[in-house]
Amino acid sequence: MNSQVTNIKSFPPITKQCALEIAERAVSRGGQFKCYSQQPKNCNTYGLKTNDPCWYVIAPWNEESNVLRSSRLIVISRVTGEVLYNGSAQDEG
Repeated sequence: MNSQVTNIKSFPPITKQCALEIAERAVSRGGQFKCYSQQPKNCNTYGLKTNDPCWYVIAPWNEESNVLRSSRLIVISRVTGEVLYNGSAQDEG
């Protein structure tokens, strides 16, 4: 018999709902949150290097302002729940 060794990665424990709760704690005011399983095409996270699968949450900025600016992006590891990025989505324009 030929025994084959496989590396099985268990499903990440951080659910979409958990990611939204983590993002809400990172933002000091309420608002609308949108959560994606893949990085939205119009968002850029320059310098973010990770092998973890992630949740990508578009969140409101802390200050109330009517200025035109990029969206706020919060990237959360699906494995650990760690916030890996919290800043500009670089999607202006």
